[in-house]
Amino acid sequence: MTPAQRTSMTEVAHALLALASPKAKPRPTSVFADGVLAKFLADNTRDPWMATPFQGYVHMDPKQKGEFGEQFVERYAQLQGHMVARAKTSTAPYDRIINGHRTEIKFSLAMRNREGGISPNRFIINHAAKGKDWDRFIFVCINGPLESDWVIKWFSKADFLSHLDSSDCLFREQQGGRSGGNDDYMCSGAKAERLISQPWVQPFSLW
Repeated sequence: MTPAQRTSMTEVAHALLALASPKAKPRPTSVFADGVLAKFLADNTRDPWMATPFQGYVHMDPKQKGEFGEQFVERYAQLQGHMVARAKTSTAPYDRIINGHRTEIKFSLAMRNREGGISPNRFIINHAAKGKDWDRFIFVCINGPLESDWVIKWFSKADFLSHLDSSDCLFREQQGGRSGGNDDYMCSGAKAERLISQPWVQPFSLW
């Protein structure tokens, strides 16, 4: 085989290899070039409460959400004719005193779903502490802008402690639990939906 023939065969082999190999994708010029990150941000910052009184709530930090919820319940209770006072200090183990009852308050909008809407009656209760000095615990789930869409219920400290010892407890320990020296409990999702209809949980009208 002549040198020319060998060169020709080599060129043919390279050409066949190039045809068989997938073409290399051009190197992106930015981490945002393929649009994946932009879509992630859009999907996870969508506000299903646009054009309602709760617009913007989903973008607040946890502390701001907590303060909003406390003020919401304070005004709601006052509209129902109850006497409401703030806790004496910001570090008190309860949020408000309502008709003399030291009250913990947990407020939540219904969870967002994958389609950009909400999942009614699916919400989160965080930091329900059995060791703190409160008498009653109010939880709120907002399913829509109308008052008829709001779930506002409460339970007593005694009923909460009894439920924690039950075989079908809807709360679970959080943030390390007993091993971390923490007695906080949480309830979320389907279990929070079940909590609404528990016989030991009362409507706010029975405050």
